[in-house]
Amino acid sequence: MKYLLFTVYIIVFISCESKIKYKKPDNLIPKEQMIDLLIDMHLASATTGVRDKTDSKNRNYMTLVYEKHQIDSARFAESNFYYISNIEDYKAIFKEVHKQLKELQELYTVTGDMERQKELDSIPEKQKIPKKLGEKDIFK
Repeated sequence: MKYLLFTVYIIVFISCESKIKYKKPDNLIPKEQMIDLLIDMHLASATTGVRDKTDSKNRNYMTLVYEKHQIDSARFAESNFYYISNIEDYKAIFKEVHKQLKELQELYTVTGDMERQKELDSIPEKQKIPKKLGEKDIFK
């Protein structure tokens, strides 16, 4: 009886796998562009809570990402849905996205190399911390 019940559970579990293959959209974003798009989207979402030079934060940069890649959110959603339905393609895309984000992180992470830090830092030291009225000049 245990074996019969176990076999029924296995059959039900295997039959629950989605076998639906969605039709490829006419305006599908190619894999290489999808990789670049997802990298930019991850970078844009990472800026949430980071203040910009006007001291405002929580800006939505996704519209800029869509403009850069000359697509709209509907086209992205269709393409993303198609790639999700083909899980092996989606895994390959995200593996490449992860690899390239890791390379960017290593490129811009500076530990102990002051010359490299100065090279990457384009803002002069005195402009980094705005001096408030009435405070002593902490840069002297």
